[in-house]
Amino acid sequence: MAEDASLEDFLDDSSESEDEGDDGISAGDDTVGMESEAPDSGASTDAVDPAVTTYAWSPEGAACDECGEVVERRWTQDGLLVCGACKCW
Repeated sequence: MAEDASLEDFLDDSSESEDEGDDGISAGDDTVGMESEAPDSGASTDAVDPAVTTYAWSPEGAACDECGEVVERRWTQDGLLVCGACKCW
């Protein structure tokens, strides 16, 4: 049976330069991780719609808005919270 290979066997030492640190980032490159201060001309200035819930869980149970059955899990359908049996999947 062959001996297992070490992770170091897969490293390519020839691609590293002497200026690079342990993390592979060049010592002269001080722009890494910094965001551009210039505004993004392609970015939309429209407001973002807030996230909406698609699921609700009530540990005590809550009535389905369609059939009235008390269930713990309800999903949003046409603006109502309905049980799994009433949900059109």
